[in-house]
Amino acid sequence: MAYPPLLLDVLRRQKYHLVGRHSSVKKCKWLHDSLVYNRVCYKEKFYGIRSHRCLQMTPAVLSCLTHCIYCWRAMPEDVGMKWNETLRFDWDEPEEIIHGCLREQSRILTGYKDQVIKRIVSKEKYEEALNPNMVAISLSGEPTLYPRLGEMIELFREKGFTVFLVTSGVLPKALERLDSEPSQLYISVTAPDYDSYQKINRPVSQRLWDSLMKSLEVTKSFKCPVVMRITAIKGINMHDPENFSRLVSLSDCSYVEIKAYMHLGYSINRLARSNMPSFDDIKRFGDRVSELTGYNTTGSSEESRVVLLSKLKKPIRFDRSA
Repeated sequence: MAYPPLLLDVLRRQKYHLVGRHSSVKKCKWLHDSLVYNRVCYKEKFYGIRSHRCLQMTPAVLSCLTHCIYCWRAMPEDVGMKWNETLRFDWDEPEEIIHGCLREQSRILTGYKDQVIKRIVSKEKYEEALNPNMVAISLSGEPTLYPRLGEMIELFREKGFTVFLVTSGVLPKALERLDSEPSQLYISVTAPDYDSYQKINRPVSQRLWDSLMKSLEVTKSFKCPVVMRITAIKGINMHDPENFSRLVSLSDCSYVEIKAYMHLGYSINRLARSNMPSFDDIKRFGDRVSELTGYNTTGSSEESRVVLLSKLKKPIRFDRSA
């Protein structure tokens, strides 16, 4: 099954680099900012990963089981298509995906050679960027739909990569089947209850809220740190810190990241700019969740409008060059 050309054209215009039949790489804003301006992603501040050495990829670029209203990515509905027209049933080999992603990352970085010559970009940092050691399996789609995800994670780790996996948690059995854990697991939880989930995440099946609850239970068995990622949307999901806190306790996660919705991309067709919280809004919401859960505030970034809560006394850092 091939992805529809119309959606693939949208991805190319958005500067996605397609890999094989269903994977993709895209340059992160923070990779650029780290190289050119020496400004880094909040994940570097929180967890020690190096922004300029991070590869952002997905093994399921257009396949997803939720159509979240806050998502900035192109969805089938944005080009007049149905969700089941983007699901795949044939899959590339993990090694082929990794090889293709590294190739495309090198192509992306080629454009900085001139800035190295002009000394806008550090030669040392550029050469480090050409040898990424961190992969964020996220970007677009639902990565746990890729049936050989555990193999791919293991291959990345054998190559010396730190692996962050981001999932919507709709496939708990896929998490249970992982034969290799990531270095850190993210689960996106953007609704405090069933009714809100149907409106905010717009799942393809009404049963997916129960699947998410099962995933929160499953993650308790993971040895790696687990992050609950809450995208806070003003006027939509910030009214109920009590139920969010209940879900934090259910998951027993290591961290809670509370980050503001950003009015970007295709989300502007579904939400208003007034739905974007300020950093003060995020801090107040984070303080309330902290009070209810006992998790301490251990980090924040005003620029990214995000706060980090943790039950750990000292956050785990992954910086291999320190």
